[in-house]
Amino acid sequence: MRIKKYCVENVQEGMLQIKRELGPEAIIIESRKVREKGLRGLFAPLKVEITAAVDTSMQQSAVAREPVLRPQEHKMEREITELKQMVNQLVSRQQKQSIEEKGPFYRWMQRLIDNDVDPALAQAILTEIHEDFAAENALSDEVIELILLKKVRERVRTAELTEGARILSFIGPTGVGKTTTLAKLAARYALYHNKQVGMITIDTYRIGAVEQLRTYADITGMPIEVVMTPKDMPRALEKLADRELILVDTAGRNSKNSMQISELSSYLSAMPGSETFLVLSATTKTKDLLQIIENFRKVNFNRMIFTKLDETETYGALLNIVHSTKLPLTFVTTGQNVPDDIEAANAEKLSKLILGVEQHA
Repeated sequence: MRIKKYCVENVQEGMLQIKRELGPEAIIIESRKVREKGLRGLFAPLKVEITAAVDTSMQQSAVAREPVLRPQEHKMEREITELKQMVNQLVSRQQKQSIEEKGPFYRWMQRLIDNDVDPALAQAILTEIHEDFAAENALSDEVIELILLKKVRERVRTAELTEGARILSFIGPTGVGKTTTLAKLAARYALYHNKQVGMITIDTYRIGAVEQLRTYADITGMPIEVVMTPKDMPRALEKLADRELILVDTAGRNSKNSMQISELSSYLSAMPGSETFLVLSATTKTKDLLQIIENFRKVNFNRMIFTKLDETETYGALLNIVHSTKLPLTFVTTGQNVPDDIEAANAEKLSKLILGVEQHA
């Protein structure tokens, strides 16, 4: 009698190996679900361990006799029928297998990925949890969720506006809502913080951009300066010398256009000490966001704003980008209303959005 164990992805794969190595006379003694050893097993589906056996004496005698014997055919047919029934039962069980059976952290891994968190980052977070709590008994779902929220929150870097910051510049690709975001902050600081606010725009490319800001300026009584070239920037700053806070709007740039990025850089160089915000949309894919960030790096932005949180159902991209850039997220916007739909980035709230614990109002 020869007995051998096979650890395979599924029953069908095991049957093929058994037939190839032990022959058609082999029978299945036992089959069970097993987990792959090591950390990898935490995130991978269970495998199937099949124990099969074959009567070697029957195989040897079959070689000495005629190639095919009628009694053996009947026996083999019965065994094949039994094997098919066993396979069908195992496949049925496998199809009914719940997601929890695929690994203690599998469902949490899937939850992060479903919320657009980068798979490598999701696995790193869950591996960290496993290593921190390996000695603990089985953790409840509630406890795992709390731990996971804490781990995500630690990676969502946020930072309030620096005390004494006077010039705030807003850069980014087209269509992310830079001008509206600037107007929200201008009104917020003027109306709620009693700041003397002024505005500068260098967005002379987009039709109506200057008029849009002029409208906001007229409503709030703020002065606005239009700058056509980098050489005009010192003059505009001088005119707004009495302002406590100056917000600078820029034209949306194609991040792949190196000439436009260089032109933008020359404007920003004329504003020493500026806090430069890269404005990004939460609806943009992580891959595209990473490319935008790479192309804007030469501008030396030091903060980020995410807009359009109200226009998406998943928020993993925020975690991916903040983790990748190591730069803080300072504000997020949640709609078009000026000045209401903007808020300071809050790591606690964002971690819940990223994990899908709550939806943005």
